[in-house]
Amino acid sequence: MEDYAVDVEDVGKWFKAHEVRRSGSIVTRLMRKTYFKRALNDVSFRIRPGEIVALLGRNGSGKSTLIKILSGILHADSGRVRVLGFEPWTQRIELAQQLGVVLGAHGQLFWNLPAVDAFEYMRGVYNIERNEYTRRMRYFLKILDLEHVYNRQVRTMSLGEQMKCNFMASVLHNPKIVFLDEPTIGVDLPSKIALRKTVTELQARYKTTFILTTHIVEDISIAQRVILLSKGKVVFDDTRPKLEAMFGDKRHVELHVSEPGKIRFSRFGRVLERDGTMVKLEVSKSKLKTKSFFALLNRREVLDYRVAEPGLNFILNKFYAKLDREKR
Repeated sequence: MEDYAVDVEDVGKWFKAHEVRRSGSIVTRLMRKTYFKRALNDVSFRIRPGEIVALLGRNGSGKSTLIKILSGILHADSGRVRVLGFEPWTQRIELAQQLGVVLGAHGQLFWNLPAVDAFEYMRGVYNIERNEYTRRMRYFLKILDLEHVYNRQVRTMSLGEQMKCNFMASVLHNPKIVFLDEPTIGVDLPSKIALRKTVTELQARYKTTFILTTHIVEDISIAQRVILLSKGKVVFDDTRPKLEAMFGDKRHVELHVSEPGKIRFSRFGRVLERDGTMVKLEVSKSKLKTKSFFALLNRREVLDYRVAEPGLNFILNKFYAKLDREKR
């Protein structure tokens, strides 16, 4: 039997919720109806060591609940979970030694102290030998461009510098698996690039497993696989190219025309956007090769044009819209 970094089988989770009444007398408003809400519904998947997986879904899809179960913060109400061979909520201490967690909204640094104090604290918590700690410090400070930052008080750092230091504190003990929850939210572009580069380097060098939850589409580019959740269920689990291929028969054509009123653009595809003399169309790949489309591009009113594949953000929105239609 193959060893998996994460093995999730038929996992379910319920939460007790209360219905708040907005009308009626004070007495009836205080009489709240209690019900159970299902956050996860028979979720199953496996992740091999060294994979970078993007766990995606709209708000309320169950992503945060699943991450909390995998890290041992919550327990599953049904099903089976193994992370690095451990049941997370019963063997939390053993698992924590091999786990890293990066929370975009919550840091591990001390606001009024330099970041190096947090790094020293992590060295003690995870019992990292001094020479190995020095070697890892040198590596992370260089790759994350923190060599002139880490001795400063955290409150004097930019958000990007704080996030990179927070990431470094979470992976300094060389964990086998790392959960990244919105790791680049509000972070400047150079810091985002540095964080993504470090993730891919750690995966290549140490076969570190990364599970990434994010709403920032650019972050998904480092993932080899995408797991999509909707209403607590897995609705897609495959490679990123497979997801892109689901709606990959479309292309976006941006036309700049001198007299847009003279052309009936709907003949060629769906009109996505109009802005003055710019018109953006969604066109099938087969339509691009037709004589009528070539004739459109050669019209004297067409000053310039650009053809591009739809971005991942567009594809995800298409996927969600498809799910919504199926539930009606």
